[in-house]
Amino acid sequence: MDKEYNLKELFALNLKNRRKVFKLTQADLANKINVSTSFITEIESGRKAPSFSTIEKLSKVLEAPVWTFFCQNSEKINFNSTEKEKLTFELKNEIINSIDNFIKNKF
Repeated sequence: MDKEYNLKELFALNLKNRRKVFKLTQADLANKINVSTSFITEIESGRKAPSFSTIEKLSKVLEAPVWTFFCQNSEKINFNSTEKEKLTFELKNEIINSIDNFIKNKF
């Protein structure tokens, strides 16, 4: 059985794994999203949680849907996908963006 993680730990683990796929250092990633290296370190160690805005930036830079950062075993998700999977990826991102925009406009 897989270990149970809290959301912050799960996000930290998935962020670190995805960053390594791209062979980026914490400093490289920090520069790409305009935050400090220490902030990336704190996120990856589970000491801090990123804002929604930062999560969106990470998602774009690391070419992964936002939701995958909150999934157990996200390293098993195939990002080199067929057209159907690419469409699903884009659709999920559109849904997330729509929900985010609705929330921003509502509150």
